[in-house]
Amino acid sequence: MPIKCAISIDNLTRDEFIRRDELVMDCAYAAQNKLGRLCDERVYENELADRLRTAGVKDVATQVPLYVTHGPFTKEYRLDLVADHAVYELKTVTQFTRAHDAQLFNYAMCLGIRCIKLINFRGNNVDGKLRIMSVTAPERHAAKISTNDWQPLSPRCQLLKQHLTGLVDDLGGFLEASLYEEALSCILAAPETRLTVTSNGIELGTHATRMLADHIAFYVSGLTENIPRHRPHLQRLLATLPLKAIHWINFNRQEITLTTLIK
Repeated sequence: MPIKCAISIDNLTRDEFIRRDELVMDCAYAAQNKLGRLCDERVYENELADRLRTAGVKDVATQVPLYVTHGPFTKEYRLDLVADHAVYELKTVTQFTRAHDAQLFNYAMCLGIRCIKLINFRGNNVDGKLRIMSVTAPERHAAKISTNDWQPLSPRCQLLKQHLTGLVDDLGGFLEASLYEEALSCILAAPETRLTVTSNGIELGTHATRMLADHIAFYVSGLTENIPRHRPHLQRLLATLPLKAIHWINFNRQEITLTTLIK
């Protein structure tokens, strides 16, 4: 299986999750009342898990491995807390951000679960944010790749398309863009390379790039809005680098595009 969790996790309904969540949040409030709001995340994680076990919750696990595999590539995530099949991501941050939401969404898509929750211990009071997913497994695996603006400039370009297709067939869509990028980089043996940025003959610094072939790179993004506005910025970046082309892969939920930009 391309996605495997170290423990079995049921896909709880909203009502099932909320029934479990009442005790979890009571224990989270008690943990902050005891420890204050300045401890490290792992401290709250262990305290919360201990309180849940003491309260009688039998199935409590922390730092649960979640593996995503495709060919030679394996990515390991860690689920902070699973309590009676309810999955939680714990934070000690000033406030929740879009990146935290994206992390939750990625975990839920990997696990095939509908409900997952963030808990933050850093504020004056414990803050919780429940996410309920509407995307189903069939929808995830209905992802399609558009290659209308793609050009195969070398045999390695054909290989990029081939492996991208296999990756999407295997994992589906909706996962975080960085996961697909890491998988493609591993399969294509394309480690991050820093290229010199030049403007008006002056070297300005370097830029991290995934090299596919001589003077050809690929770039992965996860844009879901204003996608056409990104293209001219990539074109400007290309103009400053010692490249002749960039293959741009954008993962927009079910819609995946492979576009070739040429200098």
